[in-house]
Amino acid sequence: METSPSGLVLKRLQPSSELEFTDLLSLYEEAFPCSERKPADVLRRMLATEQYYFLLATKDEVTVGFAIVCVLSGGTAALLEYMAVAPSQRRRGIGGQIVLAAARAVDAPSVTLLLEVESDLIDDPDRLLRTRRKQFYRALGALELRNLSWSMPPVIAASPPAMEMMALSAIVDFVPRHQVRQWLTEIYVDVYGQSADDPRIDLMLRALPEEVELV
Repeated sequence: METSPSGLVLKRLQPSSELEFTDLLSLYEEAFPCSERKPADVLRRMLATEQYYFLLATKDEVTVGFAIVCVLSGGTAALLEYMAVAPSQRRRGIGGQIVLAAARAVDAPSVTLLLEVESDLIDDPDRLLRTRRKQFYRALGALELRNLSWSMPPVIAASPPAMEMMALSAIVDFVPRHQVRQWLTEIYVDVYGQSADDPRIDLMLRALPEEVELV
């Protein structure tokens, strides 16, 4: 458990904490579109798994945000799968504190925290919002894996939006291509239940050099 000078309390949610899980679930369903959400029963199974960290942020005993992080099986990276802040609490620095707490929880920088972010390369009315989200992560020290177009497997029948991958607490300027392959494969298997030889992994890696730059 961590408590900031502003009174924000950050702690790992336990499977027995039903009331707090209900608060998290309510915010989760409000923050993410159906195409990006996993069913509640799946979240419950994730919460009961040691490799998952559900971090709950409260202030004055009221839930104001959360993060869900999966430590990947290879032990060198974790995926920030979800993060949200209650609408009434945004623009107060809470989101940044949650992300950095997630990085500390998985022992970054020795473990790289990977971030799925919606692409801002698509020219539509929401492009500026997506750019601001990427700038939010950049302000925390995250860098983008250059030229990696992240093909996120669907979590339900609907197709997910175009995504990109960023890395927080990376301690190098380049990542070997074989390391990127390992991370992508572990995400596909550990997080999305896909095959380790899913052809989409090769497609994502096809245009990448032997050393993938972090920018």
